[in-house]
Amino acid sequence: MTQTPSPDLLATAGGKAARRLLPILIALLFVNYLDRVNVGFAAPHMNPDLGMTATAYGLGVALFFVGYVVLEVPSNYLLYRVGARRWLARIAVTWGLAAAAHALVTGAGSFAAMRVLLGIAEAGLLPGILFYLTLWFSGPQRVAVLGVYYVAVPLSTALGGPVSNWLIHHGTSTFGIEGWRFMFAVEGLAAVVLGLVVLRALPSTPREATWLTPQEREALERSGPAREAGEHRSFLAALRSPVTIRLAGIFFLLTFPMFAISFFLPLVTAALPRGDNANALSLVTFVPFTLGAIACWVWSRRSRTRGLRPWRFAAPAVLAGLAVLICSYAGDSFPLLMLGVSITAIGIYAAIPIFWSIAGESLTGAAAAAGLALINTVGSLGGFAAGYFTGWLRDLSGGYQAPFTAMAVCLILSGLLALTTSASHREPVTPISPP
Repeated sequence: MTQTPSPDLLATAGGKAARRLLPILIALLFVNYLDRVNVGFAAPHMNPDLGMTATAYGLGVALFFVGYVVLEVPSNYLLYRVGARRWLARIAVTWGLAAAAHALVTGAGSFAAMRVLLGIAEAGLLPGILFYLTLWFSGPQRVAVLGVYYVAVPLSTALGGPVSNWLIHHGTSTFGIEGWRFMFAVEGLAAVVLGLVVLRALPSTPREATWLTPQEREALERSGPAREAGEHRSFLAALRSPVTIRLAGIFFLLTFPMFAISFFLPLVTAALPRGDNANALSLVTFVPFTLGAIACWVWSRRSRTRGLRPWRFAAPAVLAGLAVLICSYAGDSFPLLMLGVSITAIGIYAAIPIFWSIAGESLTGAAAAAGLALINTVGSLGGFAAGYFTGWLRDLSGGYQAPFTAMAVCLILSGLLALTTSASHREPVTPISPP
């Protein structure tokens, strides 16, 4: 009979893994989301230069998710087969090149083509990393790790906004080209550099980690979720699971408003009376999403010490939905817009790590690779809807009140639907040492 690894040994091994792996994975997620949403920072300058309407811009943004959706599950299957190190490095290098190539767009057609290419190159990254984490951290540890890891998403907007705006405003004076082209090139090439770092420094499994002792490697291998008994035993079974389908629906309703705000907030701010002030745009991205990063960490910390329950996702999701309604009635009030976006960011980013913790506990082994990929794929359809539908509603209604109302409905529904699910882990969990 196989002996269960001691908790102390697992805690030590998990702490080492967190300190070694999380800085690289957080950097990947940060640059990935920045390269996905920096088009929003470019839009106030790029759209007039290229003669694009809000609908054309929204369609181009939405088309990113076409290739992404089609290739998400196959990409995660290949990661499962060939190993995380090589596959994640491949994704980072190809998405970085595609992101940098946005500097070459000349109109709505080439912009749409580049967005499709970026989605194809990037497919599989997030679910691949989520599956990768299941190989290293057991259920009690995973909640703690996800809370730290997912802070990178709101920070990519909070810090990426000022950085992107600086690149845009200084690109012309440095190289004599449009600043938004310079921004795309610099931020895309950052992903290429990260891909090379991943290829050199990221072990695919605990067995390859030379910085672990043999006892620690064995402990992680024997206790990893990939080896735990679970409801789903095969890749295809996970795709048909009612649990996976329900979670995918919840995530769709969450990602629609998340991406809509990321893609269109700069345009909303630019339409305000003071919207031509670059400091206003930096402020409306930095403050709300910094608060979102703090909420992400604090709420996941409370959840990992007091147990995972559906209401821990539902409460911040519904709060975010109610806050979006503030944005819909902000009118020309910059302070009211700032208040609404801040509370919305707090709610959305507090909910995300709780969602992925619950999803990760529901699937194991190959089923985790398949199920997490499918959930993220359906969530990506929310990104598609956010891009096209938000732009279409804006042009149809002549303002952003209707799009904000649609976002509110989605967030509230996601929270209510989560209350009909049962969390697989209801017991308090023990945090690992912080990375």
